[in-house]
Amino acid sequence: MRFRVAQDQFLEAIGRVAPTVPTKSTLPILSNVLLRLEEKTLHIAATDLEVSVVTELAVDGERDGSVSVPAKKIGDIVRELEGLVLTCDVDENHHLKLETEIGEYELLGTRAEEFPSLPEFDGATTIEIEAEKLDSMIQRTIFAVSRDELRPALTGVLLQLRSHELRAIATDGHRLVRIIDQEFESESEHELIVPVKALDLVRRNLPEEGTVELAIGESQIRAKLPEATLYSRLIEGRYPHYESVIPSENNNRLIVSTDVLVRALKRAQIFANPINRQVVFNLAPDSLEVLAEDVELGGKGHEKVEAKYDGEEQGIGYNASYLLDLLKHVVTDDVRFDLGGPKQAGIVRPTVPNEGEDFLMLIMPVRLS
Repeated sequence: MRFRVAQDQFLEAIGRVAPTVPTKSTLPILSNVLLRLEEKTLHIAATDLEVSVVTELAVDGERDGSVSVPAKKIGDIVRELEGLVLTCDVDENHHLKLETEIGEYELLGTRAEEFPSLPEFDGATTIEIEAEKLDSMIQRTIFAVSRDELRPALTGVLLQLRSHELRAIATDGHRLVRIIDQEFESESEHELIVPVKALDLVRRNLPEEGTVELAIGESQIRAKLPEATLYSRLIEGRYPHYESVIPSENNNRLIVSTDVLVRALKRAQIFANPINRQVVFNLAPDSLEVLAEDVELGGKGHEKVEAKYDGEEQGIGYNASYLLDLLKHVVTDDVRFDLGGPKQAGIVRPTVPNEGEDFLMLIMPVRLS
């Protein structure tokens, strides 16, 4: 295999697949990327056996071939050869030589046949979704996914495709996000749980505008992006019946400035217990007090926040970190809380929803200490 390529283009292409390479693996070959030249097109692939990414790059090809090389080493050396044109040559011993006007560099590769086969994708249902909308859905759900490997279904985002809506749901048992795109249309209905890593990689490669094609198979999903194609296994298992935990009669309503509340919570959490991060909302008609106290280590803080509250007087405890995570995704000036009692889940929404969308976040209270 032999080709010539500009350093910046090569580095950008490697960067599109590099995040797929696992940091630790019992299979050394997974630390590599696959390079395959077909005439003037260089195919670059990486996989962790769950998620695979393939990208293409136009090069000045001289001799077709393929090789697998260490991802970190080739990324590091190409990065340092800034502004140069690289001539890449692979010999019969699978050594990749990078020739430049300032020197030569050689990497020991392995036979391409040792690299895992990329997924075959046949008989899938194909849908198209606006890139901007997909980016927003991913961003507002992946933060709430569980990291508990003992509950694998919760380690991904549930996508529910229905004839007239698309739902994205994520929960870790402490908080829940549900987004309903009411303008989506599909000829078939599907439920699939997509791993966070796959969604994060899709988001990194999304175009600024236009649409993205998603193909859904029995156990895989494929995303065709402008400069890369991503394949991912779907998470097996049944997702919990999330609708049952969303309260329907939270009649206590709190409206408060998003920015003011965020700043109050950041100050209060300094004095919260480091284990449960508890802050307390003391609520009375048109009154909100944010309080935190660490009984064991000492120290406390409280402040009054200007707010509109229509409901019964009560105190409700929340994990400050979880609450701040939710508020990062409220882009309106004010945020709305629909609250029950101290033991009931609270619903958090922007005061003005996006057109054609139902977006809510749910947070479980912390038992008052």
